[in-house]
Order: sequence, then C-alpha cells, then structure tokens
Amino acid sequence: MINQPNPQSAAQQPRALVYANGDLVAQVLSFQVDNNSFFQADTFRLTLALASQPVDRGLDWWALQEKLEMEFLIGFPADPDNFTKQELTSFLVGYVDDIEFDEIDDVLILSGRDLTSKLIDYKRSISFVGELTASGVVTQIAIERGLTPIVTPTQKPVGSYYQIFHKLIASDSTYWDIVTKLAQIERYQVYVKGSELHFEPRTAPDSDPYVIRRQKPTDDRGYPIINATKLKFTRNLSIAKDLKVRIISFDQKTKQKVEETAQRTRVYNKTTSKATKFSEVQEYVYNLPNLTPDQAKRRAQAILEELSRHEMNMHAEMPGDILLTAQNLIKVEGTGTVLDQPYYASTITRMYDFSDHGFKMHVEGKNQTPNNPS
Repeated sequence: MINQPNPQSAAQQPRALVYANGDLVAQVLSFQVDNNSFFQADTFRLTLALASQPVDRGLDWWALQEKLEMEFLIGFPADPDNFTKQELTSFLVGYVDDIEFDEIDDVLILSGRDLTSKLIDYKRSISFVGELTASGVVTQIAIERGLTPIVTPTQKPVGSYYQIFHKLIASDSTYWDIVTKLAQIERYQVYVKGSELHFEPRTAPDSDPYVIRRQKPTDDRGYPIINATKLKFTRNLSIAKDLKVRIISFDQKTKQKVEETAQRTRVYNKTTSKATKFSEVQEYVYNLPNLTPDQAKRRAQAILEELSRHEMNMHAEMPGDILLTAQNLIKVEGTGTVLDQPYYASTITRMYDFSDHGFKMHVEGKNQTPNNPS
C-alpha cells in the first residue's frame, strides 16, 4: 500500500502556495483542485481577497490579464513557518478560463483547467507520415503542443487500424480526441501531469493500492475507526445485469464482415440471494470500421471492462494527503462485505483553506462488484 491507513494521532501541519505566471499569489482565501481520470482535464477554482491584493495587483491588473498560468502546491514541510516551494508537491499547472469579480463579497474567483487544455482547445495542424505507431503519434503531438512526452512505446503501426485513424485525423478533431482514441485502442491511459503528457499502460489491477480501512470495534474500543470522515457507495443496477458488448466491423483485407462479442455473466447464488435473477442481458452494440477479428475481440473486451467499472461507485471524504493520484487504485478494507474491493480513482478533489490551513480531500472511485467476473 502507498499510505498508512491506520489513523494517526500526531498532528500534521499542511501548507500551500499558489503561483500566477511564476509569481507568488497573495491574499489567497482558498482553492480547490480536481485531479480526474477517464480522459478528463484536471480543474481548479481559486478564491482571493479582492480588496487586500497588493497595490500593483488590484482589480484592474487581474481584469486586464490575457493569459494566466497557475500552479497549485500543497505539502507537509518540516518547518511550517519557514518553508520553500521545493518542499511542496505540485498538483496542477494550468490556465485560467474564467475570472469572476464579486464586489459584494469582495472576492476574486479564478477557475480553469490543467495543460490538457493545450490539447482540448486545438485542432490538428500537423501531418502524420510514415509507419508511425500510436506512441509515435502521441510523441509528435506532445512536442507540437509544447509538452514533454512521457510515452511507453507501442508496437502496432496505426496503419493496422487505418480507417479509424484516418477518419479521426480527416475530421475536425482536436489533439485530445486523437490521443484519447489511440489510448482506448491500445488500452492505455493518457493524462497531463504538470507539463508532461503521459501515455502508458492502464493501472494494473494488482498494483500497489491506496487503502481506506475500517477497523471493527474491540473490547477496549467500543467503536469502529476508519481513515475517512465519510464513506458511501452507490451501485448502478442497469450495469449490474449480465453485460454483452458486440462489435460489428468490416475487414478490408479479407472483404468479410466481422462480428465479435465479449460478455460478463453475473454470478447468482440461489442460497444467499433473495433477489430474482434478471434474465435480460444488457447489450451494447458498436459499429467500428476496418477491424480484424482479433482487433474486434480486444475492443469488445476493453469496452466491457470500461462499462463494468461504472457499476459500483465509492465516495470518501478524508483528511488531505499528498500521496493519492488519479492513477492509483483505491482499496477498501474492513467492511466485511462485497464493498471490500479495489476501485479505480475517477476524481480526487483537494480543498485548502488558508484561514486555518484546513486541508481535506474528497475521493471518488469506480469498479464492478467482485461477484461479476469479466
């Protein structure tokens, strides 16, 4: 595990800094940073005391800015009264999209996205020539958009799924459309961290998890303890049915129709379950061009796994820390139920209040119930 799930009695003193265009921002009231997975941009919301801004950074200065690059850092420095930027962890670098001036409440609110916006907001303007792989295409895009490519090489040339790729680049696609589609085809994850574009295999189900642990009452302690202040779960009963994904395609080489399926059948225990078993199968059909039978089979399996992850949802509120990322697995332990399982992090929201240095975290994760083998 990457964290210590047993509640600690020793008090930690978090600290945070915010920078705008490389300069430290003064009179920060609070901020919120959302780190997201599932091909979404990270977002932020920053609240400043308007009247207390430095003389050279009053309302007019903020109102006239055309480009604001923000950085948000949080950490637990050894000396909370005397620390440097290097002692903190950067959780988001991005641009302001909107500025709100509230004269009544005397606050300035800035909101925006991380540098994923450099891919989302720009349509393709470069050409891809030669026998490029998906990783080669992503590397070219990263360099074109001023990002550092952190790319795990892929082997298959994009020509092997020519029609999909050609249709993508021939349309009015953004760079983000291209890299996320390539990630889906290769069963990779893609995200921006700081100024780096990461393109890598998805988090393995057996990777080192972040643990949320409930400990049962004992003779000496008549109440349970948990390293979270709130923990709740929801389950989508539509996706909880038997699932079937059908891929329909046409193989240009063989001139044959291709149809492949992937199915997840729910395990039903007549002894322990009082519910009536659904006989209806929830089926999803996708028409995807120019796939071989093997490619269609793998796409069906990948889509099935993605759908299955949205069956069980976990939401936790807890003291903030700097360990958990949107690429980590979150493992729930100690409930003694089917809720004890790994969850793929979908959103991690960190909230910092400068008035009392309060630091808390909301965590959301998704996965299928463990009695639903894929």
